[in-house]
Amino acid sequence: MKKKSLFWSLMMLLAMGTTMTSCSSDDGPVIINEPVTLTIDMPLGLDNVEVLSDQTSLTDVNTGEVYVATNAIQKTVNGFVVSFEDVAEGTYNVQSEGEISFTVNGVAGSTKFDFKQENVAISTKSPAVRATINTFTAKGGFVISEIFFTGTTTPEGKQYSNDQYIKITNNSDVTLYADSLAFVESSFLSTNNYAYEPDINADTMAVAAVYMIPGTGKSVPVEPGQTLTLAVNAINHTEGNANSFDLSGADFEFYDVSSNPNYNDVDNEKVTNLDKWFCYTATLYTMHNRGFKAMAIVKMQENKDTWLEKYVYDGKYIMTFNGNSYEMKVNNTYKIPMKWVIDGVNLSVEEEWQWNVLPANIDNGWTYCGRTLNDKSRYSKAVIRKQDSDGKYIDTNNSTNDFEAEAVPSMLK
Repeated sequence: MKKKSLFWSLMMLLAMGTTMTSCSSDDGPVIINEPVTLTIDMPLGLDNVEVLSDQTSLTDVNTGEVYVATNAIQKTVNGFVVSFEDVAEGTYNVQSEGEISFTVNGVAGSTKFDFKQENVAISTKSPAVRATINTFTAKGGFVISEIFFTGTTTPEGKQYSNDQYIKITNNSDVTLYADSLAFVESSFLSTNNYAYEPDINADTMAVAAVYMIPGTGKSVPVEPGQTLTLAVNAINHTEGNANSFDLSGADFEFYDVSSNPNYNDVDNEKVTNLDKWFCYTATLYTMHNRGFKAMAIVKMQENKDTWLEKYVYDGKYIMTFNGNSYEMKVNNTYKIPMKWVIDGVNLSVEEEWQWNVLPANIDNGWTYCGRTLNDKSRYSKAVIRKQDSDGKYIDTNNSTNDFEAEAVPSMLK
């Protein structure tokens, strides 16, 4: 009896030992006792970045358990950070998606983002993860894609300039806002290279006309690849000139209140008027129809009253004619800092060109319609920016290379 009891006692102890060993090897996942942080690096070149919405998840590769944080990305001194509590050590797939707003070259923009990072080891020793949003690029921005400044001719052969327009395209991969983007035409001519005093050409553009797209900051969203048409007169021009085209569907129009009752503008109430800040004429604005000026789009960075007060250009130059020299004043002119310029195009004609009004870092070349001073073949022609095989507009800051000169206007195609 004693031997049998001893045998059963040993068996009981062995079973208990086995049970105790099994329990000690199944302690469950190791929970990290501090927040797991994901730091998100934004693309370079963006300013004033804000996260508008977001959802970030950590998915355990082995167990399938998912940790989710919604609208939790915080802007900190160390970047954009989202934190997770009570995360178990393991290998995770990381995903974050949402929308951000930003400015690039002074222009407001927004875009959706979605990035993934697989097989990321997270442990007590390594509770921090870093990722970079690289699913989009804000490069390109707004460009001048077409300028139709020559006008057309009527069936009777008369000059018709009311159908001038300019097209501006979002050449980036993100939504940009055209609010406060202004069309400007230079005061100086590419056909007269005077020594202006004071010399402002290195960092400032003397302007004869400034018309701005109105908005409150995000009133005029422009999707990637989308184009805005700014018409001098947003009407159906075929009603007055069979050789012209219909601009009544333009996005914006130049509208002037004339001081001369013999020159009255037509206001298309269905098309938003550009905000007129300044124009050299007291009647109706038209582009220089031979293209002797530079044209640009700029991001206005002052309000209208401040700009009119601070940016007057009072200059002078010496004009020589028939052997005589005359001191001439530059009247009724304002200026724009070159750092405000988003894109610009020098225009001229081969026979008359003397210099580029815009500096080389804005435009190191020039383009044209017509080759001589009064070339009548220029009518019904435009300058149109070339596109690459991906449909992006080419922008090397050299209009000689970037534009097709004497092209058929897109409105006539």
